[in-house]
Amino acid sequence: MKKLFALFVLAASTALSVLVFAGMPVIDAANLANSQISHIATIAKWVENIAQLKAQITQLKEQVSIQGQLRNWTGNPADAVKLVSLGILTERDLMRDFGMSRTDIARAAQSLDTLTHTDGNTYRPVSVPDLNGGAVQHDPLTYRRHTLIDARTDNTRLVTDQTRERERELQEEIALTLAELRSGSTDAQVQKLTAKLIVLNGQLSQVETARRRQVDEVLLQKIANDNRREIEQLAAADLAAKDNYIANQRVATFMRSLNPRKNVR
Repeated sequence: MKKLFALFVLAASTALSVLVFAGMPVIDAANLANSQISHIATIAKWVENIAQLKAQITQLKEQVSIQGQLRNWTGNPADAVKLVSLGILTERDLMRDFGMSRTDIARAAQSLDTLTHTDGNTYRPVSVPDLNGGAVQHDPLTYRRHTLIDARTDNTRLVTDQTRERERELQEEIALTLAELRSGSTDAQVQKLTAKLIVLNGQLSQVETARRRQVDEVLLQKIANDNRREIEQLAAADLAAKDNYIANQRVATFMRSLNPRKNVR
C-alpha cells in the first residue's frame, strides 16, 4: 500500500513539473546561433562589396588622371583650329591676293597705250605719220584688245615677283619647322609642327596656282583676241561680198540704161 502511494505521488509531481515548464518560453540555441552567423556573413559581404566599389572608384580616378596626362602630352584635338595661324601664317597671309584683279585691269587699260608700250624698251613705239607728216587718228576699240594683253602681261610679271618673294618666305619657314620637328620631344609638339607643315605646303601650292592663273589670263585674252579677229574677218568678207554684189547690180543696171543706137543717130 505504501508503494502504491509513493508511485502516485511521484507521478503527480512529474505531471505538475510538466505543467509548470509548459508555460515557460523555450529558446532554440542552435537556430539562434545560425541566424547570428548568417547576419555576420551578410555584413561581411557588404563590407567586401563596399571595398570593391572603393577600388573601382580609385581605378576610374587613375584612368581619368592618365587620360588627362596623355592629352597634355599628345595635345588637345580641340586646339587644332589654332594651328592654322602659326608663325607667319596669319589670316591676312592665308587670304593674300597677288597683283591686280581682272576687273581692275580692264578698267585701268587705256586703248591707245599699246602704241607707246615698249615693255622695258623691248619694242619700239608705233607712231607712223601720214603722207603729209601728220599724226594718224587710230580707232581706240581696235587697239583696246592689245592694250589688255599688255596690261595682263605686266600684271603677270608683278604676280611672279610677289609670289617668288612669298615662296621664299614659305620655304624658309618650312626649313625652320622641319628642324623643330626633328627635335620635338612630345607628340603634342610633333602634331602641331606637322599641322604647320601641312598648312605651309598648302600655301606654297596656292602661291604656285596664283602664278599659273595669271599666265592663263594672258593666254585666254590672246585666244579671245584671235577669236574676235576671225569674227571681224568673216564679217568683213561677208560685207565685201555683199558690196560686190550690189556694185555688180548697179553696173549692170547702168549698162542696160545705155542705148548705142540712140547715140549713133
